[in-house]
Amino acid sequence: MPAFIVFTIQPAGEPQQENHSMENHWHICTEGLEKDVIFRSRQDYIDGMNCIPVCAVQHKITILAFCLMSNHVHFIVRGNKVSCRQFIFQYRRKLSRLADLSRSGTTMRPIEDMGYLMKAIGYVLRNPVSAGLGIMPGNYTWSSASLYFREKLYFREKSEETIHEGNRFGKTVRKVGSLSYRTKRELLHSQTDLLDDCLISEENMILPECYVDTEAVENIFRTPARLLYAISRNENLEMELDNGILHKTKYSDNELYGSITGLCQENFHKNRIEELSIEQRYSLAKILHKKYGIAGKQLSRLTNTDLAILKKIL
Repeated sequence: MPAFIVFTIQPAGEPQQENHSMENHWHICTEGLEKDVIFRSRQDYIDGMNCIPVCAVQHKITILAFCLMSNHVHFIVRGNKVSCRQFIFQYRRKLSRLADLSRSGTTMRPIEDMGYLMKAIGYVLRNPVSAGLGIMPGNYTWSSASLYFREKLYFREKSEETIHEGNRFGKTVRKVGSLSYRTKRELLHSQTDLLDDCLISEENMILPECYVDTEAVENIFRTPARLLYAISRNENLEMELDNGILHKTKYSDNELYGSITGLCQENFHKNRIEELSIEQRYSLAKILHKKYGIAGKQLSRLTNTDLAILKKIL
């Protein structure tokens, strides 16, 4: 038995690629819930995280990047179309334990060129910033943003436990396979044994570094600087509309605040909407309506403008 081992989990049937092919890459996302959230607590997020590898290995797809937000989720995946559809269908079904997703649609868009793949990964990882959460993407627990271009992690075996040095989820982690059948079933809501070599944290969360293909993403971007640039680009929701993604999505106020700040700076040289004159606010309302398709009470609320006047000018 070696002194140190590194776990790299690859779904069956997905060989490691030396040169990254653009075939069978997808941006999958669910529409944001308007009046409810999926994840209400830390435990809800942990359950959502654990569902990812369960669904991924069962349908033989590879996770490149993901982000779980309170009312919607994003994935960049590699796999054939049928498998990816089955993945998100099963994932949504598992999330139905947490929230009613029956009125929330799903978009699965093919990624056909490297430029869009880089753009899509950056956009997905930027979601916490775009939603105005006040946290850097790399510090957001419920995404894969912190996994790339890190020093390789080594795991020292010690009895049934494994000491993981530098792990953000606690120092003591265990293999899924070390759990009893009942505990594993309760944790994964599945009978699969394909994740037995994965590691779980002190909070019983499967470490995302065990199932995200970080090497593939690092090969795509080549350098940390290029990944950081993709994440930092303030494209926000424009990418969705320009490429036909989530055209039916109803955006929450929090998701739009980041874009509003950028639009204020770009169009009016102001840092906050509160600094705009009333004329500028109506101009901003027109821009938001054109770019994001929002109108009515939400647009009036976001721009602090009169609803009756908005109806006349739009």
